[in-house]
Amino acid sequence: MRNFIVCLVTLLLSLAGVQAFAGQQMEAVYPYSLEKREIRTVTGHSTLPLFINLTSFDVPRMQEAEVSVRLPEGFSALPKEGWQVRPGSASAHWSLDADYAQNFDLLYIQADEAAVSGSKQMEVTVTGEDWNEKKTISFAYDAAGETLEQPQEKSKKVDRKKFNWYIQSVTLPVDPFGHRDERAENGVVYVRDTTLEGFRNRMKGDGATNWSAVFNHPAAFLLLDMRNPQRDIRVLRFKAQLLDRVTGQVVEGLVTAGKTDHEAGEGWAGKTGEEAETTALISLDGKKTQAFVLPLYVDYFKVLEGEYTLRITVDGGGQQKIQEVPLTIAKKHSLGLLAVGFAFFCFLIMLGLLLRLKKCVFSIGAKGAITVALFAAISFGGIALPSTILGDLVHALLGPFSGLITGLLSGIMQYLLIVSLLVLYRKPGVLTLLYVIKFMLSGIMFGHFSPIGVLSTSVYIVVTEALLWLSGFFRKEELDPKYMFCVAVLLGLGDALITFVNLEQMMFFYRLYYADWFLTMYMVVNGLLYSSIGSWIGFRTGTKLRQVVSE
Repeated sequence: MRNFIVCLVTLLLSLAGVQAFAGQQMEAVYPYSLEKREIRTVTGHSTLPLFINLTSFDVPRMQEAEVSVRLPEGFSALPKEGWQVRPGSASAHWSLDADYAQNFDLLYIQADEAAVSGSKQMEVTVTGEDWNEKKTISFAYDAAGETLEQPQEKSKKVDRKKFNWYIQSVTLPVDPFGHRDERAENGVVYVRDTTLEGFRNRMKGDGATNWSAVFNHPAAFLLLDMRNPQRDIRVLRFKAQLLDRVTGQVVEGLVTAGKTDHEAGEGWAGKTGEEAETTALISLDGKKTQAFVLPLYVDYFKVLEGEYTLRITVDGGGQQKIQEVPLTIAKKHSLGLLAVGFAFFCFLIMLGLLLRLKKCVFSIGAKGAITVALFAAISFGGIALPSTILGDLVHALLGPFSGLITGLLSGIMQYLLIVSLLVLYRKPGVLTLLYVIKFMLSGIMFGHFSPIGVLSTSVYIVVTEALLWLSGFFRKEELDPKYMFCVAVLLGLGDALITFVNLEQMMFFYRLYYADWFLTMYMVVNGLLYSSIGSWIGFRTGTKLRQVVSE
């Protein structure tokens, strides 16, 4: 009996608790800011949103609710679907699902010419079958608030309707932070060439191309500079389209990035990819000036190079602003593909040189092979290892100029060892053997076995071996200082070529960007200057070593 009474009491308390917490809750905020800022004063002739949120919980049936808004004198609601707008008021009919439901909406309220400054009140009422929620919102209105960017003469009557929000300017391309993109000319958008996308990814070891990632990556960013003299707060729709300059018709090329799935797999799904336009939502936050950095997405299978007109359309609240700017779509046909082709050609030649390594080893003997292995170990331990470990630290401190420091190792020290070894053993294939051993050590220690690493090593071997052979280095009986100075400069020029080819390969495979001044600096300083100095010092060092070996 006691247990029965306890259970009954518990059930009654539970039901009482459900009834106590069941009901509706209404939230109304004006002016409403998307940034959750508290705005207490409404500026003259501005358009600001009224946010209404109605929540129903623990009601076991569907409910019908009538929402009504009573506006202060001089204020009116802008027409909106689902709302009945009348002078001084607005109303809507909402339905709330059973158990839990939430309805919310934005209703834009505009201050008319008849509105006068002072304290204002707005009433929001939500009425159901047997319940009623009401909230009174108080705010201050300043009709004399300045609405224009420039002060006007008092004697001149200003037409306020002409000074609503508008587009001040459109700048492209810019970086993701809105700064002018110095990598491209003004009004020129470079899009990636996807013809060799699969080849590029497989050479990097990434496998098949992830087209979703490709299409969801913006081709460029534009800076939309908006002016908002009346300090409106509202959400606007942004749309960018490509127009043919001759016919003025919209052409394919731009898309809107959207959700991806296994069926679509092309960077968009559903209707987002059907229209030839890039769309987005932007929000005016009540400031007089506001800049938006917006991405442009392109369909890499349909976009064509050429001259276009970019039409920017911004609309919302029954108003629409359009601005057109010239735009050039270009695919950057860099020297990357030519550099990769040259690297493959060097790789084929290197395969032939590898077949002759046995002959080279026999010609220099066991002592020479041990010496080459010793120089390769020194090159790895004294150059590759410090460059790998300290490279990121130096780059963090010096940025793009870090190569001037690491180049002291990869340029001067590297060619010092190379020329010193060649002075001791002037045989074709010695340099190839040195690079192969060093590459194997780097691969074993750091896991640098990759197709790109093989191509870069091939370029080093073939270019340097070819220059030494063309200069007659292997055939000359005596190496005098004047001749070796010329060889040092020639090796410096060769290393400048190697630096250029390898940087172009990096740009091709990893989609990096190096400015022309940066390429020139690396070729002149790291390539020509450092390598020439290292070769000359190597000749002096090799001469001393040969004297020691002879003794």
